[in-house]
Amino acid sequence: MEKHYLENTDITLGTHDTDDCWGEFCTIHKRSDHHMRSFPQHFNFDRFIMERICSHDIGHPDPDEVLLQIGQDDGVHGCDGCCLAPDESSL
Repeated sequence: MEKHYLENTDITLGTHDTDDCWGEFCTIHKRSDHHMRSFPQHFNFDRFIMERICSHDIGHPDPDEVLLQIGQDDGVHGCDGCCLAPDESSL
């Protein structure tokens, strides 16, 4: 197990090793260039997923979260629209 800082925070989290990443992206080791990268990361221990906390203090599932990618989490959350990419905000 490795310890890593959550992005844009001073919080560390024990995580899987880099060699054990699954999939194209990883919320810790292989982050994509999504529009929420500037939001602080927060690990939701109730759902066991990584979230991004917007400026309104709402937790949005991190787009790189593996449980979303493989369909084991539905991504439902109290949304204020901050998780929509700028090109999706007019939908």
